[in-house]
Amino acid sequence: MEFSLNFKSMSSSFPIPCDVADKYIKLASGEQIKVLLLVMRDLSSIISADTIAEKLGIGKTEAEDALLFWARLGILEREVTVEEKPTKNVVISTELPTREDVIMRGMEDEKVRLLLREAQLKFGRNLKNNESRLLVSLYDDYGMDVSVILLLLHHVAAENKATLTNIKTTAVKWLKAGVESVSDGEKVIAQEAKGKLAFSVVRRAFGIEQRMPSSKEAELSNLWVNEWGLSAEMLKAAYDACIDSKAKISFPYIAKILEKWHSAGYKTVEDVKNAEKSNKQKIKTDKNDFAGFDLDAFEAKLNSD
Repeated sequence: MEFSLNFKSMSSSFPIPCDVADKYIKLASGEQIKVLLLVMRDLSSIISADTIAEKLGIGKTEAEDALLFWARLGILEREVTVEEKPTKNVVISTELPTREDVIMRGMEDEKVRLLLREAQLKFGRNLKNNESRLLVSLYDDYGMDVSVILLLLHHVAAENKATLTNIKTTAVKWLKAGVESVSDGEKVIAQEAKGKLAFSVVRRAFGIEQRMPSSKEAELSNLWVNEWGLSAEMLKAAYDACIDSKAKISFPYIAKILEKWHSAGYKTVEDVKNAEKSNKQKIKTDKNDFAGFDLDAFEAKLNSD
């Protein structure tokens, strides 16, 4: 018994990569084929393992395994997301202790006296009224240890940013990050320093004027340079791709480009160029295959049914 395609059914269809039939049809299980069909059916959206499991009546684990199968073969791309750790919602109240409260707390608590005395030594001057009120509030109202507050003051003073606003901003950042000890604070300071050094590499690659990075820019720079080990040439290539597409610099867009290259395992600009060359060749081949399709024969077959 022989069968042929009912071309009328092609009036509503969707594409499937040739490699699925040419290379992987024997490797894939029936379940994996079904999963791929669901994904290819709606290319406009990212279909989740939960949705696939519900539609096929299989477990979520089986659905995820099938998606990973096609991702490993290069048919699907795995969407990589970085989950951010939840942070505390911290706001420093404008209602600080009064000057009288500060004096009383200094008389009551030896740690408060130590805090105020050491703070004066770090600043090399007498504390301003609002400064002493803020420091006592950080200790009493927000539970920051004296040693942590003194480290914070040393940090902002070393950067010549020992203003009331910057002390408050840094304190909020540390409280949100869950800094509870000197060790925690030192890790935050070290991470910031790494981010700033990494940004200097990114800044030169992108041709950005010399300035301090935003928190997000420092975070992305640290990821690209220190964690992924991307070269200045790779950074410049991603920057050029962004400018070609957007006509302006966009850190989020560059982040997507570099994440895609990193996920694909590209280490050098040459890797990127080879991949682009391969993709162009594949597109050209696909176009030639389409051009070779006999449209007259197709219409004749359609009219004969």
